Amino acid sequence: MADPPEMILNRALAQILHDNALAVYTPTGAIGEKGIRTDGVMPTTVKEFTLLTPLRPIPDGRADMTYRTQIYTCRVGSPATIREWHADLRALLDQTEYTPNVLGISWAWEFSALDFDRDTQGRVAVASTFHFRGRRP
Repeated sequence: MADPPEMILNRALAQILHDNALAVYTPTGAIGEKGIRTDGVMPTTVKEFTLLTPLRPIPDGRADMTYRTQIYTCRVGSPATIREWHADLRALLDQTEYTPNVLGISWAWEFSALDFDRDTQGRVAVASTFHFRGRRP
């Protein structure tokens, strides 16, 4: 069975984050520090990670689809640490054309973002939801 479009999108996003040194992507699924999960399942064995949660796509007419992914990142440090990470993510994905180059995506934009204060392990986090205008499969 072919992979659902949401997982194709998440793997492409994981590779982009890896290529731009925002996180570490291993296609085999192994996750270490600053690693990426693409299936929406929160890792419990590492302190710093990025979680890509596929959200249901929204049909847009007969031929188009708006794909959505939530990117949740947790890092050890101050609120400035996660704000800097999020600024780099936004520069990479917000208001961009053909990024990532899958599913006929023509435009990407940040829909929402929420910062989280330090937890008991000294980690700060941000959750950003990005939308991607693409084609139906």
